[in-house]
Formats: sequence, C-alpha cells, structure tokens
Amino acid sequence: MPGISCFSSRRNNMKTKWTRRLFFAAAALAALALVAPGPAFAAKTHKFAIILPGPIEDADYNFRGYEVAQDVKKRFKIETSYSERISPADAERVAREYIASGFTIIGFHGGQYVRLVQKLAPKFPEVTFVMESSAKFKVPKNVWNIHRHYFQAFYPFGVLAGLATKTNKVSVIAGIPLPDFKASINTISDALKATNPKAELTYSFTGNQNDPVKARQTADAMIAGGVDFIINMVNLGVYGVVEAAKKSKRKVLVTTFYTDKTDKAPQHFAGTLIIDFRPPYRKALEGILKGSPGGYVPMKLGVGFEIASLGNVSAEAMKKTKEAYEKVRTGAIKPRLAMKKVMLAK
Repeated sequence: MPGISCFSSRRNNMKTKWTRRLFFAAAALAALALVAPGPAFAAKTHKFAIILPGPIEDADYNFRGYEVAQDVKKRFKIETSYSERISPADAERVAREYIASGFTIIGFHGGQYVRLVQKLAPKFPEVTFVMESSAKFKVPKNVWNIHRHYFQAFYPFGVLAGLATKTNKVSVIAGIPLPDFKASINTISDALKATNPKAELTYSFTGNQNDPVKARQTADAMIAGGVDFIINMVNLGVYGVVEAAKKSKRKVLVTTFYTDKTDKAPQHFAGTLIIDFRPPYRKALEGILKGSPGGYVPMKLGVGFEIASLGNVSAEAMKKTKEAYEKVRTGAIKPRLAMKKVMLAK
C-alpha cells in the first residue's frame, strides 16, 4: 500500500539521519578527548622531577623541596624524582638528563635557578618548567611561576617582636642578602614601628645561610648590645643563634622559619613561619594536568605560609600577631614591597 511504503521510507531516512548524528557526535567527543586530556590520561604520561640546591637532611629548605616530590607522587599518582645538592652551574646538565629520560615536568627549588629556566624553556616547548621567584613577570609559555610573598609573611613577626621585647631592641639575622630578605626586613621594620614606636631594629647578613658559627657570633654581638628578640632568616645557622640565646644571662627570644624547630629550645622560641611548598605546587600541577603548560601561583599567607607555635610571649602578643596575620592574609594590611635595599621605618 502506498501509505505504508511512504511511512517505511521516512523511518529509514530518520534512522540514517540519527546514525549520522551519533557518528559525528562520537567523533567530536573523541577529538575533545585527544585535545584536552583529563587527569587520568595525564597521570599515565607525565613524569615529575625537582632540582634542589642542598641536602634533604637539612630538615629545612631542601627538605621542603623533597616533600613536594613525595606529595606529587602520592596526590597525582605520577612518577617522581629529585636531585639534591645541585648548584646553578650544574642544574642545566641535570635538567637535560631528566628531559632525555622522559620527564615532562621539571621543578626548580630556589630563585637561583630562574635564569636557567628562562633559558631552557624555549628550547624544550614540550616540557613544563616550574620555578620559584620573588616577582611576577613575563615568562615563556611553558613555565609556571610560583611567586613567593616572603615580605608579607614576615610582617606578623614584626608585630610579635614589638609586643614581646623588654629592652626595645630587636634584630634580624639573615645569611645571603637576597631581595626577598631585604623586603622582609623592611616590612618587619614597618610592623615593629606601628606596634611599638620605641623599639629599634638592627639587622645583619652573615653571608651564609647554613653556618651556625657565623650566626652564633652575630647573635652574641647583638645580645651584648641589648637585643632580646631575634628574627631568624638563616637556615641551619639558626642553631648558632639558639646557642647564643641559651647562653645569655638575659632572656632572649628567637623565631625560625621553613620548619618548626621549637623542640630544640622550647624556652626560647617565640614562633615559627611555616613555609610549605606543597600547596602552590599542587595548584601548578593541577593546572598542568588540566592542559595549561604555563601559569602563575602566588605563594602567600594561607597558601604555603602559616604562622605557628607561638609561645613564651603574652596572650595579648599572641592575639595581636594572629590578628596581623589575618589582616595581611585578607588584604586589610598591605605590607610595603621594597626589595632592592633595606630601608628601615623611621
């Protein structure tokens, strides 16, 4: 019958159209899967390595870099590796060896590697580089810049020192005169003056982050001059500062950073600036695995920087320090950024 024949033809045409639509839809989905690989795909193809300037046994800066490698392996389920005690002069060779071995993400733990990253990145566009720096600036498309806001993180310690000092004499001991440290001394100075206008701040660069002897000698001289609160910006050198505080006839309080060392001198530590590189690296890795070869991660209070283990000070000092931390974190207080030279508040 003509009516049945006509209906049958329409149905066949509809089947053909739907078959074609399904085919093209499936093809489109397949193409998207190839263009934008998900985490599962990325986890099978990426390999991560991080280059460290010193030994991971330092329980300090380099240990924090080692933690990143372990965290990436556990969290993202990708193969990881690390190389320690790598100088900037030797880092290019190590990075090239990693790349030749199939590593697709190379992290550099330290600002001393920034120039090398800028040199290597254009030569290896298929590799993603993660660097740590003290500023936000233009980088190659395959570079993730972790911008460390040390100057903000140290501001609460200026408040703590101003409220805790009995002699109104506070000092900062640093090793190498890095821009980050200069900027941090400036913000400590600002916080100190705002909290305790009578307090005086002095500072010294020993020339070495990990020399306890130089740090001890510097601390001894400061204590002899009346200083009773020392903010540390040295790594292993902190143990020399602690020894000086222990030997002092007058109570001397000290702070530390990167890792909590309160157990080494529980009667003398006033607080710790915990610096954890895992949170910013997680943000970078998440971006990479979603298909972004480059990007920017601000490392600031709440993202890698935390104030911890406040002690040996009054409840009021603890409260005000925590309030300062929160105000900086939320932007209510905007610390001054001056990195080129130390310019103490007047």
